[in-house]
Parts: sequence; structure tokens; C-alpha cells
Amino acid sequence: MAGKKTVRHKSALKAARQALKHQARNRAAISQVKTAMKNLRTALNDKTISKADLQKKLTPMLSLVQKTLMTAAQKKIVKRETASRKIARLSKAVHQATQTA
Repeated sequence: MAGKKTVRHKSALKAARQALKHQARNRAAISQVKTAMKNLRTALNDKTISKADLQKKLTPMLSLVQKTLMTAAQKKIVKRETASRKIARLSKAVHQATQTA
């Protein structure tokens, strides 16, 4: 049996190709989410920006994070509850940062 080749069915080869495509798409989406969240957290922790500029900078960043997280949740890359929880926590942090003046 050592000399025999394993049979590779057409459907198994196609499934393997699809899995690679899906894996690449999922990785890209997760990377986008992580990058957007990291940029927002970095901006939140930046102490050199004034409060007025901070609000102008954080609002579009927060909406980008929300958009990317909800898109990932719709595609079942991230769980819906996890996306909602992360959005809620980041929204709360942005609100607190812009209100304390």
C-alpha cells in the first residue's frame, strides 16, 4: 500500500480551492477590523490633541470601526454579539473622551 497514490476527487479539490479563497477573504476582513480599532484606540490615548480636534478626529474613526465590524458580523467572520460589544465599548470610550473638557 505504500506505493499507491491517494485518489483526489474533483469536488475535494474544488473545496480546497474555495477554502483558500474564503480564508484569504476572512483574514483581510479581520485585519481591517483590527487596524481600524487600533487606530481609534491610538487616537483615544493621544494626549497632545485638543478636545475640539479630538472630537473631529474620533467621530469618523468610530463610524469606520462600526462599519467594518458590522460588515464582518454580517459575513459571519465575527460573531454579532462580539461586534456589538466592541462597538459599545469603543463608543463609550469616545463619548467619555470628548465630554471631559
